[in-house]
Amino acid sequence: MKFKIFSLLLASGLILAACGNDDSDDKKDNKGAEKTEQKTQDDNKDDMDDSNNDQDDSNDDKDSNDDQTNDDDSDDQNANKSTTNTVKWDDVKVSPEEAVKEAQNEEKGELKDLSFEKEAGDWSYKVELVDGSNENKVLINADDKSVANVENETEDDDDNDQTFKLSDVAKFEDVLKVAQDKAKGDLKEWSLSEDDGKLVYSIDLKEGNKDTTEFKIDAKSKEILEQEQD
Repeated sequence: MKFKIFSLLLASGLILAACGNDDSDDKKDNKGAEKTEQKTQDDNKDDMDDSNNDQDDSNDDKDSNDDQTNDDDSDDQNANKSTTNTVKWDDVKVSPEEAVKEAQNEEKGELKDLSFEKEAGDWSYKVELVDGSNENKVLINADDKSVANVENETEDDDDNDQTFKLSDVAKFEDVLKVAQDKAKGDLKEWSLSEDDGKLVYSIDLKEGNKDTTEFKIDAKSKEILEQEQD
């Protein structure tokens, strides 16, 4: 009888031990599954972080390229602007002599001042003529000699304007060569007028985006009186 009881107890213990081992294995399996799932989530998170970093790098590269493109565009625009604000003298179709003659056909007067610059988008001569107490300003288009504008004013009696003829001074193209021997650049503007009792050419040259070089040259001797950069 005791032997049977002992056998039953032993069998029960074995059964319980087997159940305990099964529970332990289940827990290990569950724990392993949880670790695998966590690792998968971590891997997915790392992949997302890498993807976001790649996207950020791509955006940074795009921003850098955009900045470089904008800088290049700005440089191109500045260069184009500089080119449109200067002219090669050989490309000017109307000579100073022709412009003065056309102005004097339009209005009476002796030459007081002559200038060349860009007016309202067109290269033009501004010819100032004095007729007694009247001062007439005539704008001549440098491409076709057309009269673009005329202004008439009355001067004060005490004004003592010096008038001159172009035949009394050196030709502009000869004076321009003197300036361009000292500084590179195309023509931005020039003028011929009286300055401290003498006739003076004022010439502005500009090369690309560099500073403008300004000259004052004696209109008769072609001597450089002043040279500076602005």
